[in-house]
Amino acid sequence: MSALPQTNPWLTESVYPTSHHNPAQTDVSPIAGPAFSMQLSKDQVKTIPAVFNSNPTTKHIGKDRIIMISGVNGVRKVLATGDQFEQVSFLPYPGLEGAEPNEIMEVVDRMDKARFAHDDKAILAESKNMADLGFTFKTVANGVYNLFDNEGYHYSMYSGVNIMKSTDNNDVNAPQQLVKTANITDGLPADLAKNVTRAVGFGMTYDGHLAVAAPGMVGLYSRDLDLKGYITFPGEIVDNSIAIDESGIYVVTSENMYKVVWTGDKLSYDEKDGGWKAPYDTMDGEKAVAMGALSRGSGTTPTLMGFGGDEDKLVLIADADENGTKLVAFWRDQIPSNFKQKEGTKSRRIADQIRVDVSDLTIEPSPVVMGNRVVVINCTFPEPSETRGDIFGNAMTSGVTRHAPRGIQQFVWNTEENKFEKSWTNMTIDNTDTMVPHVSAKSNVIYFANKVGLNYEYTGLDWNTGEMVGRWKMPTESAYYNNWGGIGYFLEDGDLILGGFFSAKRINFEK
Repeated sequence: MSALPQTNPWLTESVYPTSHHNPAQTDVSPIAGPAFSMQLSKDQVKTIPAVFNSNPTTKHIGKDRIIMISGVNGVRKVLATGDQFEQVSFLPYPGLEGAEPNEIMEVVDRMDKARFAHDDKAILAESKNMADLGFTFKTVANGVYNLFDNEGYHYSMYSGVNIMKSTDNNDVNAPQQLVKTANITDGLPADLAKNVTRAVGFGMTYDGHLAVAAPGMVGLYSRDLDLKGYITFPGEIVDNSIAIDESGIYVVTSENMYKVVWTGDKLSYDEKDGGWKAPYDTMDGEKAVAMGALSRGSGTTPTLMGFGGDEDKLVLIADADENGTKLVAFWRDQIPSNFKQKEGTKSRRIADQIRVDVSDLTIEPSPVVMGNRVVVINCTFPEPSETRGDIFGNAMTSGVTRHAPRGIQQFVWNTEENKFEKSWTNMTIDNTDTMVPHVSAKSNVIYFANKVGLNYEYTGLDWNTGEMVGRWKMPTESAYYNNWGGIGYFLEDGDLILGGFFSAKRINFEK
């Protein structure tokens, strides 16, 4: 099977134009990464303070490189030409203000003292201070899904139901400026609009539209942020983002997996239009949340497997089976005529499903796919905070005063027998940072955020065997270097870009 999906011509041409690397959400990079170990110095790790940023995106203006750091309060334009990593401007989301660097560092200083003292209560107390800086359970999605289009415009979500379009007019030194904002509930029926409380993801379709996922619906918008159409899923909840290929949009709800298509007039999942709907194993949403899940139903953004001339084209999720989560593959297009529904599956659309050994509860980070192999990670906190939705407290206490989630597993898709097979399992990686791994197609290495004691590091495992090939320890044990909630990616020169609670980072691996 080939490694990379079809390039979307409506996205800017760069190594990271959109969250998850590409619309298929595979998290595969064509750039080579390192395969050795080293202690990183402060000179090797350039940082820009920013309240929670997950997926910085990249575009080029001539020979210059621009990185957009979209956080909970706004977007930071950063010049990254050569070895630079310098903020050009900060554009706050309308009605929001960004934290000043010294305020961020004050929280970091208090957090470090509490972590070094292993003071569980003091660590948890910092959740309130993070909320004062703008980071809460409600704002955690701000900026997570963002992208550059092929004209250099930047799009980012904020304040639950809003999208901001901004530009620098492709002038390297110009500040980022607001072009337009849109509330995704505008134009929706009143009874639907009241239930659309937050956007949970979006991406660019292959015909140049913005597809936006929100609880109960998916909306389609022009690049000028005008509503073109929407589709609802009555009685079901959408808690995850979407995957996109040339023929459709893949949406997972609390009960079903959907392929949604744009007919030119409407969004549809009717089979006569080329769409489909298929149920999968799940549990009561409130029960799942009470057990520590962040999502109702599957916790994962769907990920596509199989591109171009590949025989099998699938869409993958982790389900929410009450007896233990499973990796589930659905046929993306027409179901093979000779395929018989497998025992124990809820639909003939399910190509196969297999129990995930490293986690009982549904997995939140999306699967990582390259070729016919897929990796999932366990991110269920064994000893979560008693405060529901305390993302920050769980992440900061895990592995310090409480046990950390561990466990990574790879499966292989057998195209001859249409089934998953177990490949390897690694239980050494600390998944506290709930970070989606990414894999280098050139190096054949998958990279993870890891933590050893108080020290944050980045770790590489051989894609085929799961064996350790490299560890890169951050300069100090400070929480400033955490990588929570992001996805790393390599620039063309091999430098690594990471996000996290307190800073964006550019890492140079030269020895």
